[in-house]
Amino acid sequence: MSTQPFAQTNQNNRTYLFEIHFLRALACMGVVGVHLTATHYGILDQPWHWLSYFFNQYGRFGTTIFAVLSGFLLFYQVKRRGFMLGKFIKSRFTKILIPFLVWSVVYRLLGYAFEEKSFGDPASETVNLLLGNSYYHLYFVAIVLQFYLVFPIVQKLISSKILIFLTAAVSLVISVAFYEFDPNVSGMLGEFLTSKAFLPVWIFYFVFGCILANYWEEILSFTRKNPWIFLGITLLITIGTIVEYKVVGYVSNRRLTNILNIPLLCISLVGLYPFLSKFSFIKKPLTAIGKYSMGIYLVHPLILFGLSKLIPQQYWTVEYLPLLFAAVMLYSTLLIRIIQLLPLNNLIVPVPAIKKNTASQLQVKAKKAS
Repeated sequence: MSTQPFAQTNQNNRTYLFEIHFLRALACMGVVGVHLTATHYGILDQPWHWLSYFFNQYGRFGTTIFAVLSGFLLFYQVKRRGFMLGKFIKSRFTKILIPFLVWSVVYRLLGYAFEEKSFGDPASETVNLLLGNSYYHLYFVAIVLQFYLVFPIVQKLISSKILIFLTAAVSLVISVAFYEFDPNVSGMLGEFLTSKAFLPVWIFYFVFGCILANYWEEILSFTRKNPWIFLGITLLITIGTIVEYKVVGYVSNRRLTNILNIPLLCISLVGLYPFLSKFSFIKKPLTAIGKYSMGIYLVHPLILFGLSKLIPQQYWTVEYLPLLFAAVMLYSTLLIRIIQLLPLNNLIVPVPAIKKNTASQLQVKAKKAS
């Protein structure tokens, strides 16, 4: 089964999008920052320090940006190559579903062995697994898997630019309508409808990824003209975020203001990439983090758990947060590299290969020839 892409592009276009890996790296760092500061707060059992609270709240953009990027990558692939259902199912099964199940089991055993959590009956265990409740970060993977179920239908419906924006408008209404949705339903169904893993709350961000994918070249052309504008937008969003949690208090990564913040932030960060990528000390680590972002997302709570048991409490202070953050990122990457030595390692932590685009290869060959 195949469908024609809604906006086919030249196959000679680059196959590796450094701007997207840049966004993935920042989103990954945001998520790790949230969980690190939450661990820091839990260990000290003291009122939040203003700096750790800032990183905890600001880092919550990370999960939502991941939703945008998940949608972007799927729609961009359809744009370039079309859609083949069999290949899509096989790819998602091996790259997402199997790793999700593997780490669900790992974290469930971790909770049973070290956190005094007990196993429930098979039905409740299955529901918890499907909702990503095996550990605190896996709910997002459950959301992505739900989007995969509707993606074959959505990509078929989006056959023109008018339908893209119509779908985005409908998804926006759905996300707003299901914000803090309370169906007053008990049992497993009610638990699912009110869980963090309920897809309708997130659907707008996946569909916004479709807009980015379909207008990617135009967005790049627009953002490269004046990066200072996008730096200003990023700073305004940062200030607005601080005002929001100062006024409202603790906010989640599903806050309604993300409807505006996330599209603006994604485009602004893409606009900042050409400027920031000039500095190798920024570009190289962010490229590596972007490459390993899915793996880091899966394994970093395990690293955090180990560090929380090994590092004495007196070192869990604001002054040591940068070092703790670096340690989590470093040990997460090291664990991924170790896993890559195992057979079938892509079924545990999927790591994309960085491929040079055809144009770059031609340029290198031309220089050598001259």
